[in-house]
Amino acid sequence: MASDGQDELSAPVASAPTRRVNQGPVMPIGGHEDKDGNGVSNVLERFIDLAGGKKARIVVVPTASETPEEMGQQYIDVFTELGAKSVEVLDIRVRQDANEEPSLQLLQGASGIFITGGAQSRLVALIAGTLAMECIRMRNADGVVVAGTSAGASIVSSHLISGGTGVGGDSGSTAARKGMVELVAGFGLLQDIIVDQHFSERGRMGRLLSVYAANPGLLSIGLDEDTAVVIDREGILEVLGTGGVTIVDGRNATSDYYDRDIGEVLTVVDSHLFVLGPGRRFDLNSRRPIMD
Repeated sequence: MASDGQDELSAPVASAPTRRVNQGPVMPIGGHEDKDGNGVSNVLERFIDLAGGKKARIVVVPTASETPEEMGQQYIDVFTELGAKSVEVLDIRVRQDANEEPSLQLLQGASGIFITGGAQSRLVALIAGTLAMECIRMRNADGVVVAGTSAGASIVSSHLISGGTGVGGDSGSTAARKGMVELVAGFGLLQDIIVDQHFSERGRMGRLLSVYAANPGLLSIGLDEDTAVVIDREGILEVLGTGGVTIVDGRNATSDYYDRDIGEVLTVVDSHLFVLGPGRRFDLNSRRPIMD
């Protein structure tokens, strides 16, 4: 017999699986990852391993950077030092470049795709919705690892956080305020997930909370610097690097977002917070940590 009781619905809602897409390994990085190999970080080493180790054919996408030549060369040097077989740069200066055959051929030959940091708006304006984006999605579905650092980490999701106009408050504020950030379209490798970067270093809990207050049901992932997560085809997340990963599950949360004016502080209740250190794992389907 059907019941109107909200409590009877909470258990199945909490255990309902998330929507799964056909994906290979996806590796968002929180920015400022160790590049000289002298530290204890294993972030870029894992990327090369997933791309094939000494057989890895890496394509670097430095489109987000204001100095793409310098950024591209930096990662050519890093990945060559880490043992990749080849490292090439996808040079996209205008949107049409992302629809041309040379760009698609370069991506088709990659065993690993790496999207650098910079301005997220450049990635959206120049690549989102293009044939190059579709090619990245298809290559990932075929098992090719796609990694991104900083702005490149945020773009892998279906939506990414863009700094607001300032009308709703500073996007670096620790208080969640209405209108402090905007959501724009990403590449769609991860569904129902929002990725933020430089998380602890820039105090971004407020803007993460404000995102899912406006969009109930999302899972929000905040990555510290020199920290990454590898998300495999089965939806298992593993933490790499030297920092922490903050995961906020907003499925059962409620807020007063739509009762507040732009800039006002939000009330968010019944959200579920997880903080994971290096080596820990998390099941994105059940939205529960794997504590083994």
